[in-house]
Amino acid sequence: MSHVNKVRLPRDCKEHHENGKTTTGVYEIYPYETVPSSISVLCDMETLNRGWTAIQKRVDGSVSFNKTWDEYKAGFGIPGEEDFWIGNELIYQLTKGNDSSLYVSITLVNGTTLYEVYERFSISNETEKYQLALSGIPTGTLGDKMQEWGAGGNFFSTWDRDHDRMGTSNCAGSYGGGWWFSACYYAFLNGQWASTDWFQPWFRIVHKGSDIMATKMMIKRF
Repeated sequence: MSHVNKVRLPRDCKEHHENGKTTTGVYEIYPYETVPSSISVLCDMETLNRGWTAIQKRVDGSVSFNKTWDEYKAGFGIPGEEDFWIGNELIYQLTKGNDSSLYVSITLVNGTTLYEVYERFSISNETEKYQLALSGIPTGTLGDKMQEWGAGGNFFSTWDRDHDRMGTSNCAGSYGGGWWFSACYYAFLNGQWASTDWFQPWFRIVHKGSDIMATKMMIKRF
């Protein structure tokens, strides 16, 4: 009897890059070992050694980020076509081995792009409220406003699921977007697009949402 070698389907954008893909665009990945169906994601094959899986992208405010817990869990928007959030459940699946880095960038209206890379990034499962873990030494031009100011360890919050450290107040409800809030934030990329009410998206570096032309968050195993 002959044996057919089972072909491993790419579980993330890094594996697509390792398989010879060099063009940034939408690819199918298979991140769940027990689920045969694919998921469409945006793969960045140009930035910092390539092979990044985009988990968030905003370029025009076409999609509101003031969503419910379930919407953030499942993801919203269309990768490659409009603003999107890939979904907390998928972020958990892709980072649960705690061997992924996080790339964050903000492009200002003057065309300048600033970025920060967090050496280790992961989130826990829904039962643990998608708790954020950050470690290692951040590098880049944007400056560390997540790890330095204690975002690591924070739970994810939305306007309908308040897990922040503000007592009776609700950071997600007040600022119009889901995030790993503390009391409330020093970095927050999911605020109200192009609004001055999106205050200090990246503390002391980016002062208001109307200064931002684009944001991006990407992950990659190392």
